[in-house]
Amino acid sequence: MINEIPDPRMEGKVVHKFSSIIFVALCGILSNCESWSDIEDYCRIKKAWLEKYVDLSNGIPSEWTFRRVFVLLDPNYIEYLLRTNAAEIVSNGKSSDQTAIDGKGLRGSKRQDLKCLHSVSAWCHENGLVLAEQQVEEKSNEITAIPLLLESLDLKGTTVSIDAAGCQKSITKLIKDKKGDYVLGLKCNHRKLYKSVEACIAAEGENNDNRLHDAFDKSHGRLIRRRYFGYNVSSLPEVADWVGAKSVVAVETISSRNNDPSRKVSAQWRYYLSSHESGNKSIPNYIRNHWGIENKLHWILDIHLKEDDDQKSERKSARSFALLRRIALNIVRSKDTTPKRSVRRKLKRSGWDNEYLLTMLT
Repeated sequence: MINEIPDPRMEGKVVHKFSSIIFVALCGILSNCESWSDIEDYCRIKKAWLEKYVDLSNGIPSEWTFRRVFVLLDPNYIEYLLRTNAAEIVSNGKSSDQTAIDGKGLRGSKRQDLKCLHSVSAWCHENGLVLAEQQVEEKSNEITAIPLLLESLDLKGTTVSIDAAGCQKSITKLIKDKKGDYVLGLKCNHRKLYKSVEACIAAEGENNDNRLHDAFDKSHGRLIRRRYFGYNVSSLPEVADWVGAKSVVAVETISSRNNDPSRKVSAQWRYYLSSHESGNKSIPNYIRNHWGIENKLHWILDIHLKEDDDQKSERKSARSFALLRRIALNIVRSKDTTPKRSVRRKLKRSGWDNEYLLTMLT
């Protein structure tokens, strides 16, 4: 796959092979490198091993060479590597019927005159993988990037979950046109629909006939009870323009903190618009599973891979490094399934153990 990427450098002024630079950069990030200078140091230490697989006859590329190459390279080529690698892993892994969509910013890329880079990811819940990413264009937002990402995905037989940013009429039409289903967060930004849904829920109430799930969850010092209720809203006039919309699921979250002397209990309601029937017992799972993209992707990138601390100023280079991180995360997640071994430990072991790194790459 790497050999299919065109070299962006001027012919005749090239010292280091382009495919070698991409390969050793990926190896470095798989070994927990956080910058181009880290990758240069990694290459110097691992030169004898790397030379078994790539041409380093002209020496080790400097950090400035890595930076310059990735400044010239269109990040869409690295995104292509991400997609093809993820598709190969999924084809050999568990089948999945849910794709979660959510956005994330690269906070370290923010400058006085520029917003931070922002992208929208497609997350495969069952396999714990980033399937694809779409960069949010400057002076734009997630609403324009989400359709572009969805257009590039095979959604047939898949339920797409998105937070309220993706609750748009055009997005419901696109998902249904691609033979998929959806569960979308519904908030007051669609006031008429929201008010109509509230009235419908108030009229029908909560009872055993529309209860989809009711369970307690004790974790992180909190006791939480979540109740899910399904309502048929297909006949509401306000729903007519939302292609495929059949139901709204109301979720009540009741929580209390164990260390709170006052034993204060809080309750919150959230609503979700869905193309599934109101009695579909899988909808609560789609809602809960959606937050895996926050807990298992965004949190890991920020805490284990320190993505928000990355201060790369050049936009293309920062974007490519971020995509290589996601490829590395996909690889270690799919190759090493050892229980309770964190992503950080897996990456460190890749840096220490050449045989382990080889298993990650093959």
